[in-house]
Amino acid sequence: MSMRNGMSSVIVTAASACMSVFVIFSVFFLLFTTQAYAGDQPYVSYIFDQWGNAVPTPIPYVPVRVITGQDLGIGPFNGPQDLFIASDGSLYIADSKNNRIVHLSRDLTVNRVITGFDSQSLNNPIAVFVDRNGSLFIGDAGNYRVVQLDSNGNLVRSITYTKPEGVAVDIVEFLPGRIVVDPAGRIFVAARNVFEGLLEFDGDGEFQGFVGAPPVQPSLYDLFWNRFATKEQRERRALFIPIEYTSVTLDSRGFIYAVAKDQVRRLNPTGLDVLVREGMWPIVGDINVPSGVGASFLTDITVDDYGIYHVLDSVRGRVFAYDDMGNLLYVFGTSGPYQGGFSRARALDGDGERLFVLDEQRGQITIFEPTEYGKLIHEANKQYMLGNFEESTAAWYGVLKYNNHLPLAYNGLGMAYLRQRDYKTAMEYLRLGNNRTQYSKAFAKYRKEIIERNFLWIMIAVVAAVTAVVVWYIRKSRQPEERKIFDSSKVQGWRRITSALKYSLHVAVNPVDGFWDLRYEDRGNMPAAMIILLGASLSMVFLKQYTGYLFNPRDVSRINVFSEVTATLATFFLWCAINWALTTLMDGKGSFSDIVMATAYALTPLILIYVPITILSNLLTLEEGSYYYFFQGLGVLWCGILVFFATMVTHHYTPAKTAGTCVLVVVGMGVVVFLGLLFLNMVSMLTEYVTTVYREVVFRL
Repeated sequence: MSMRNGMSSVIVTAASACMSVFVIFSVFFLLFTTQAYAGDQPYVSYIFDQWGNAVPTPIPYVPVRVITGQDLGIGPFNGPQDLFIASDGSLYIADSKNNRIVHLSRDLTVNRVITGFDSQSLNNPIAVFVDRNGSLFIGDAGNYRVVQLDSNGNLVRSITYTKPEGVAVDIVEFLPGRIVVDPAGRIFVAARNVFEGLLEFDGDGEFQGFVGAPPVQPSLYDLFWNRFATKEQRERRALFIPIEYTSVTLDSRGFIYAVAKDQVRRLNPTGLDVLVREGMWPIVGDINVPSGVGASFLTDITVDDYGIYHVLDSVRGRVFAYDDMGNLLYVFGTSGPYQGGFSRARALDGDGERLFVLDEQRGQITIFEPTEYGKLIHEANKQYMLGNFEESTAAWYGVLKYNNHLPLAYNGLGMAYLRQRDYKTAMEYLRLGNNRTQYSKAFAKYRKEIIERNFLWIMIAVVAAVTAVVVWYIRKSRQPEERKIFDSSKVQGWRRITSALKYSLHVAVNPVDGFWDLRYEDRGNMPAAMIILLGASLSMVFLKQYTGYLFNPRDVSRINVFSEVTATLATFFLWCAINWALTTLMDGKGSFSDIVMATAYALTPLILIYVPITILSNLLTLEEGSYYYFFQGLGVLWCGILVFFATMVTHHYTPAKTAGTCVLVVVGMGVVVFLGLLFLNMVSMLTEYVTTVYREVVFRL
C-alpha cells in the first residue's frame, strides 16, 4: 500500500513538473509571438517598376504614437480637417466640428484652445496656417472668411472675398480650404468649389486675383463629340472646367506646392507650374488602377528642406513620397481599423523626418517615424542636394543592403557618379535605375571621351573608307558599260538564287520595272523570296532585341524569337491570302505565288534599314533620336510604297483601284482575325463545358 502511494506521489510530482514546463514554455511562446506580431506592420511598402507593376520594398515609416482629444484631456476631436506644424515645432489642429483650434506645444501637450476672439466665435474652422512671424491664419469657413490673429490670439484682420470690378468670376460662398503665406506676405487660399485657381490676397487682405488654375484636359472623345454637338447638346453636357485645389503648402524657397485630385503642381511667384517631372511615372499616386477601383485622390502635401515631398491619398490611406526630380521614393500606409491604417485620411505635415497624419473620421493623429531604410533614403537625397556626392554614394549603397532591387538607389548612385565625372560607372547604375534621360547625358560625355582618346585611329579609319569608295568608283567608271540581257536558262542553282537576291535592290529603287521583270522576265524566284521574307522577319526581331537602351522600352528578356517570327510570317501570308481572294473577284491577273513573291520582295527595305539603324541606335543619345525614328519610319513607308506597286503591277490595276484593293485587304484581314478569335473562344467555351460535364458525371458515378 505504501509502495502504491509512493508511486502515486512520484507520478503526481512528475506530472506537475511537466505541466510547469509546459506553462513556462507557453508563456515564452506567447510573449515572443506577440512581440513578433506587434512588430509587423498592417501595410506593405512598394514602388513601381518600369512596366508599372507594384514591387514590394522594406517599410520606410512605422507608426509610433496616436494622439486623440481624450489623451490630451480636451474631449474627442470631431471631424478635424487640417493640421499644421509651425517653425517652433508646435502643432495646430483645426478641430472643425468642435469649432476650435487646438494648439499643442513641441512636446505635444496642450498649450491653448482657441474658440474665438474679441467676443467672436469660430464657426467650422477647416484650415490653419502660421507664418514666420507667428501670425495665425484660420480658414473660418462657417463665417466665410480668413481670420488673421497675432501670436497672442488678438485679431489682426478679417479677410473676405469681394468680387472686383471687371472680374467675370463670382464666388457664391467663400469657403477657405487651405492657406499659405509666402515670404513676400501674399496670402494664397485654396477655396472649396472654386475652379479658377488659388485666390491671392495682398498683405492687407485685398483680393488680387486667381493664380495657377489647373489646366483643363478633356478627352479626345469629348472633343470629338463637342465639335459636332448642337448648342442644346453642348449645354446639357458637363462643362470643361478645371478641378479645384484640395491643399497647398510652401517649400523652403517660398514656392507653392498644390494638389488637385490627381495632380501635383509647384507654382512660382507668377503662378506657372515649375514642378520637375523626370520620374519614370506621372505624379498621380497609384498607377495602373484595376477596373472598378477608384484612382488616388490627393488631399494634402508636405515638403521637407531637401526637396522630398509627401502626398496623401485619402482613397487608400497611403502616403506617396517623391524627390525633387519626380522620382517615386516609396509608398506606405493603408485603410483599415488598426494602428497605421486610416478611415478617412485628411491632412498631413512633417516635423523633420517625422510625419503627422490626421484621420478625420477617427478624430486622431498618427505619428510616423522613419525606419533605418527610410533614413538612408533621406540621407542619400540630402547629401546629394548639398553636393556631398561621396556621402550620397555611401548612403545609397546602404539602401541597397536593404533592397538590392530598388531602381531609385541605382539611379541615385548613377547621379552621384555622373557629378563626379565617372561617366562609365554612371551609365551602368543609371541603366539599372532605368533613368534614360540622365543615362543619355552620361553616354554623351562618355562617347566624347572615347572619341577624344581614339581620334587619330578614327580619322585613319574614315580616310581609309573614303579612299576605298573613291577607288572603287573610279575603277567602275573606267569599265565600258555593257547592257546584258538576262537569260535565266544560263543561271541555275545557287547562282540563280544569288542573282535573284541581288535583283531585290533594283526592285527597291525601281519598283515598276522591277516588279514587272519579276513576273514576266523571270528575274526573281520563290527561294530568293523566302530568304528575303525570313531576313525581313529576323531584322524585325533584331530591331526589337538589340535596339539601343535609350530607344528600346521593351522587356527584351521576354522576347521570343520563334513567336515573333511566327507572328510576322502569319501576317504576311494572311495579307497574301486575302489579297488573292479579293483580286480573283476584282479581275486581278496575279496568281497566289505571284503575290507571295512580289510582296516578299517589297519587304527588302526592312532589311536594308532596320539592321543599320539598330546598330546605330547604340551610338546615339536621346537628343539625336530623331535620326533613329526618321529612318525607322522611312523603312516602313518605303516598304508600304513597294507593297502598293507590287499589288498594282502584279494585278495590272490603276493606282486608284490599287489603293481601294489595299484598303479592302486590310479590312479583310481584320475580319478574318476577328472570326478566328471568335472561333477559338467558342472552342474554348465548348471544351470547358464538355470538361465540366465529364467531371460532374465522373463525380456522381
